[in-house]
Amino acid sequence: VAYKLNELVILNVLGEGAFGKVRVAKAKDTGKCYALKAQRKDFIVNGQKDYILYEYRLMKELSHPFILNLHCAMQDSRYIYFLLDLLPGGEVMDILQQHGRFTERLVRFYSASVLLVFAALHQRRIAYRDLKPENLVLDARGYCIVVDFGLAKECKGPTYTFCGTPDYLAPEIIRGSGYNWGCDYWSLGVLLYELFVGGAPFQSYDPTGTAKKILRGHVQYSARFSQPHQDLIRSLLTLDPSRRLGCMRGGTNDVVKHRFYHGFDWDGLLDGKMAAPYKPKV
Repeated sequence: VAYKLNELVILNVLGEGAFGKVRVAKAKDTGKCYALKAQRKDFIVNGQKDYILYEYRLMKELSHPFILNLHCAMQDSRYIYFLLDLLPGGEVMDILQQHGRFTERLVRFYSASVLLVFAALHQRRIAYRDLKPENLVLDARGYCIVVDFGLAKECKGPTYTFCGTPDYLAPEIIRGSGYNWGCDYWSLGVLLYELFVGGAPFQSYDPTGTAKKILRGHVQYSARFSQPHQDLIRSLLTLDPSRRLGCMRGGTNDVVKHRFYHGFDWDGLLDGKMAAPYKPKV
């Protein structure tokens, strides 16, 4: 689908960031609603322009049921616009804050979608680098969609950029020793913990304290955790990336085959035939 600005009716604001707003846009010909992300040109410095173009290219190329669908880009004198699928179910972070914590069944459902996205990215040697509940948004069915590919990077060799969210940083990023997409499996371990508990495992008063806790790698588990759930998190939160689950020869498949996902209907998830454990009010 490709539209021009004058072929859309711009409606209410969905969200606002440092560089612009996201609004609902309705196509005049079909009446279908989309999300229109506007980024102010005068806020984009030269280096960022490359990142924005890379994110646009990447999202256009990555056709996947659990990656936010980018339809087209357009511009006027002040803004660059991206026309995206409208996801009315809300951020997983907001839902987590409302509920306090999720059931193991819901954690399994959301993390499985993330794993399938990682499989698609890592096959192309792309590190996502920005996993967190704020970047997981639900569609009308309650399926989990990965959004925001601004930090994604193709890793032809080790990369050294310090980026990401403090609670989700892999130890090799903090150490500055060079890393690749293996950092995503560490962040998956953090996600599996946070969604179940309601807080990240290495939380501290400031980013420095969080970094120290990450480098120690000690995690406390309550009795609520099942043995398979705890075992999966431990295998992902392995300080040495060469021994981390997902980073070895079997890749994503090693995580998929873990007993935490025993009996899970992967085909049903991918085909959209599985009923979501939580249905958002839309």
